[in-house]
Amino acid sequence: MEIAIAMEVSGHELENLIPVVGREHLDAALAKGAGVLVLSAHLGNFFLVGTRLAIDGYATSVLINQPSDTRLADLMDRYRLQVRQKTIHAHPRRQALKALHDSMRRNEITLMLPDEYRRGQGVEVPLFGRTVIARRGPAAVALRTGAAIVPAYMVRQGDGSLKLIIEPEIKLDRSGRGPAQIKESMIRITQWLERTVRAYPDQWNWMNIRWWTTNKDSETEVPDALRQAM
Repeated sequence: MEIAIAMEVSGHELENLIPVVGREHLDAALAKGAGVLVLSAHLGNFFLVGTRLAIDGYATSVLINQPSDTRLADLMDRYRLQVRQKTIHAHPRRQALKALHDSMRRNEITLMLPDEYRRGQGVEVPLFGRTVIARRGPAAVALRTGAAIVPAYMVRQGDGSLKLIIEPEIKLDRSGRGPAQIKESMIRITQWLERTVRAYPDQWNWMNIRWWTTNKDSETEVPDALRQAM
C-alpha cells in the first residue's frame, strides 16, 4: 500500500511523510567523490529507501536479483521507475559490475541488500552465533572502486509512520583487495546487520537464510541468539 501511495503522491508530500535522520553521514561519504554503496536490509519498508533518497536529489540505483520470469522482471523495473528508482540487474555479473563501477565513477549511490545469506560461493561470517555464507559483492566493489559503505534503513514508528535512518560510514581495511580484506569487510558488514536486527527484530522480514552447519536437518533452524532477540 505504501508503494502504491508513493506512485501517486508528490515528492514534497513523501518528504514530509518520511523524515530522514543522519543525512550528514551520506553527504560526508559523497564528498569523497568515489560513490557510495548504501547497505540496507529486508527491514521495515526497505522498498522505499531508494525512493526517499531520490526525492532529496540523490542519484540512486538499486541492485536487484531479477525473478526468472522476464515479464515480471520488466514489470517490477517499471514500478521501481515510477517510485523514482533506477535498477541495476545483478545478472549477468559482468554487466552488473560495469554498471556498479560506472555509478561509483559518477559519484552516485547504489543500494544493496546484503542479508540474503544462501548456499553458494562467498565467505563464511558469524551471524547470531552461527555461520552464514556472505556474498563478496559489497566489499569487493567498495575496495576496488574506493566507494564508501553507508548503512541506511527505513523503520516503522509506533504510530505507523516511517523514518529513514542513515548511519555513519562503515570503515573498511583498505590496505589491499585480497581475500583477507574482503572477509574482514564482510564480517564488519554482518556485524552491523546483527546490531540493527537486534534493535528492530520485529521489523526484519527476511528469514530465508541457510545457516552453515554440518547437520543438514537443522540448516534452516533459527539460532537461539536470534530467537532471543525476537
